Amino acid sequence: MGMLDHWQPVLLSRRLRNKPVGIVVAGAPVALFRTADGRAAALSDVCPHRRLKLSAGDVVGDRLRCKYHGWTFDACGNGESPATPKMTTCMTSFDVREEHGLVWLKTRDSSPEFPVIDPQGFFPICTLEHTVPAPLELSVDNFNEIEHSGTVHDTFGYDLDRLHEVKVEFESTDDTVRVTNAGPTKRLNRIFAWLLGVRAGDIFHDHWTTRFSPVYSVFDHWWTSPDGSRESMVRWRLYIFFVPQDDKTTRVFSVTFAKSKYPGPAGALRLARGFMRREIDREVRADVTMLHHMADFGTGIEGLKLSRFDKVLGLTRERIARIYRGV
Repeated sequence: MGMLDHWQPVLLSRRLRNKPVGIVVAGAPVALFRTADGRAAALSDVCPHRRLKLSAGDVVGDRLRCKYHGWTFDACGNGESPATPKMTTCMTSFDVREEHGLVWLKTRDSSPEFPVIDPQGFFPICTLEHTVPAPLELSVDNFNEIEHSGTVHDTFGYDLDRLHEVKVEFESTDDTVRVTNAGPTKRLNRIFAWLLGVRAGDIFHDHWTTRFSPVYSVFDHWWTSPDGSRESMVRWRLYIFFVPQDDKTTRVFSVTFAKSKYPGPAGALRLARGFMRREIDREVRADVTMLHHMADFGTGIEGLKLSRFDKVLGLTRERIARIYRGV
């Protein structure tokens, strides 16, 4: 399997309206559009006539019309020329579906399983998209290690002066990598700590599992008292999908849920959804900003001075190469 053979998110559904949208996935230009009945469709973003971007064109009924010479294409890539009616063509099209506020695509001839997003009683908070100025492997590295939380993050992470107390464990299978972390939480914003029920000296638990068809990680975050007898009022579950745009840029799509002990059908999370959305967005943007400052965007790890938190780097690289890239 190649990178385009996996189901992966490529755009927020709300961004695809009555005009086509051009994106790039794994170096391949793709034009997304909606047919007359609102279904999302995807074609190669290169008109086979004179190579104009189809995403610069218009949607006419169920067809995408090229802005240059008016050639039109249906959702399966079947094309017609208004100037030469007997001339037809067929271009690359993709399987498309919409789930969890995202447009997903894959090649027509592949048959991977669709990623399972199972909230298990969690309440939906938000679906976000960010552009990371780094290759796929470095983007995954950043989100899949917790050592940087002592300096980069304000909410989800550990006290920098007590990072040496954090316990980290690694488990792996042929197609997954799982990491569990537990240690003294960093000091949170006073109001946020009060809302979450987090006290000074509490233990922050950060568990995640990464899968590679497509490349995504499922994070579970919560806090407990040091002896484990008391848990915070809110638990978080984040699904973070890493989609390479090209060899220098990665799109990160995050689907976030929360579970609350507060009374009510959603534990008052409906009222706090906007606040929580801003907090998730701010934390992800902190990662994006940090990656802007990388001195070397090479993906090799040879010669790096790695810490006890960095075992995951080699584990994920092997699976990205073998499962996702098909190397």
